[in-house]
Amino acid sequence: MGVSRGYLWRWARMPVGALILVAGFGFSQADAAENICETFPALDFTGVTDAPTQVTGARMVAASGDVPAHCLVQGYVSPNVGVRLHLPDRSEWNGNFLEASLGGYGGTTEFMVPWCEEAMRRGYACLTHDTGHSGSYLKGSWAYNNLQAEFDYGIRGHYVAALAGKALIEHYYESEPEHSYHVGCSGGGKQGITAAQRHPWVFDGILAMEPSNVTATSVVIHWNALVTHDENGNRLFTDADLEVLHHGALNACDANDGLKDGVIGGDPSTCNFDPNDVACKAGQSSGCLSAVQVEAAKKVYEGPVTSDGEKLSRYFPWYPALPGSEKGSFFTRFLEYKTTWWRFVGFNPDPGPEWQASDFDFDHDYKRAGMMDALVNGYSNPDLRKYKAAGGKLMVVQGWEDSGLPGPQVSVDYYEMAEKVVGSREATQDFFRLFMIPGRSHCYQGAGAASGDFLSALEDWVEKDKAPDMIVGYHPVESGSVEGRESRVADHTSIDANTSVPDRYTFSRPHFPYPLWARYRGSGDPNDYRSFEAVDPEKQ
Repeated sequence: MGVSRGYLWRWARMPVGALILVAGFGFSQADAAENICETFPALDFTGVTDAPTQVTGARMVAASGDVPAHCLVQGYVSPNVGVRLHLPDRSEWNGNFLEASLGGYGGTTEFMVPWCEEAMRRGYACLTHDTGHSGSYLKGSWAYNNLQAEFDYGIRGHYVAALAGKALIEHYYESEPEHSYHVGCSGGGKQGITAAQRHPWVFDGILAMEPSNVTATSVVIHWNALVTHDENGNRLFTDADLEVLHHGALNACDANDGLKDGVIGGDPSTCNFDPNDVACKAGQSSGCLSAVQVEAAKKVYEGPVTSDGEKLSRYFPWYPALPGSEKGSFFTRFLEYKTTWWRFVGFNPDPGPEWQASDFDFDHDYKRAGMMDALVNGYSNPDLRKYKAAGGKLMVVQGWEDSGLPGPQVSVDYYEMAEKVVGSREATQDFFRLFMIPGRSHCYQGAGAASGDFLSALEDWVEKDKAPDMIVGYHPVESGSVEGRESRVADHTSIDANTSVPDRYTFSRPHFPYPLWARYRGSGDPNDYRSFEAVDPEKQ
């Protein structure tokens, strides 16, 4: 998908010496590939339409394990969108392009390299980008009154990175990608949704996992962090306390899907859990919550309110945290993570480093976020008709246990609004399907069958017109942290070809397109996905 950049500008701007090297006279195929790779910095890619590109370095990387040898190209799109492109040998290339976009605050091309390693195992040419600035993906000081960086972060970065990647691919392989894909989670998933809305001709298939509505998310996570910390900034809940709260939610709703398995199935938004159920009784001091903790938990479940008690859910109806998400990192933590948002990103002008978390005014400040929302948030416009007309396929994967948004109903709301805009469920599911995953946390792990080969399902949809009516999910025996890279990335990003039937997992579940959900049949192996059936809540 996409308009060809053509060859004319490439050959016209290639130095004569580079032409000789590219021709590969007197070299083996491997030598020719290496010479083509090393010529990248000498070439002029500033003529790439809408994405003037400068290559700053290129080198061949030897094969390592099952990651194939490849040409690594690094550079940037003016003024400051850093890109990193992995180009496997022509004989290893599957003819396709995959862009992996970083979540959080962006800021590096390194974080997503394991995703590209998984993609190269499948034969992809794979690109990562830094969203338009350099910095920590957990800090927002890069955005301090920096509209260009904020524009790149929200709307432009992933788009121009893709244009640059396609031009570099065309040079290296002398062929455009046959198919182009975008993969990302959280803020990376949001970039995928933005691409479908604003740049519908760039990607044939988009896998958006736990895509965040970054502005509204920042309001709610900030609220959660404030109400779960005391006036001195100390956490009100230990990990053990959150376990108590989580088990209370499970006791109330675990069997909603016909099976008690430690995962709230079906739709957790229908779960009627009262934190008072786990309040300490007289003389009880462990395995329960104090009155202060119970009230704090209620505030998280109910969502932000004004000083007069007006619930902001009238404006953000999909955001209160759900029962089952208590152990997620954003249920109580990350006060500083959203403080830095409001200091440097959420307002215009930015209040700066002196602004404190307690300065946020829940009566007024959410109303001030609309200006920056136009720049940094793409997950708000459900009009995807251009993407449908362009032939694109969009798959959203959303964990019901996700506390990172927080409130997985944001994906439900977005999908349902898209149905209304497109006109019908049938017409919408022709190109857009949502998979709600019980027990999946934010981007990876969780108590449920969170892993699955979602990318293969998307490939089949794009390349074989085989729509995903069911995807089998698995709960791996081991699943390492994102930060530590302790396990294969597929355990939490679900892009590894081998995860269709993992060697080590404890149970499997079927995942059906929303609004369908999986219910235990009442007999059969409860750890086998074939013991479950699809349920349509609208027909109950």
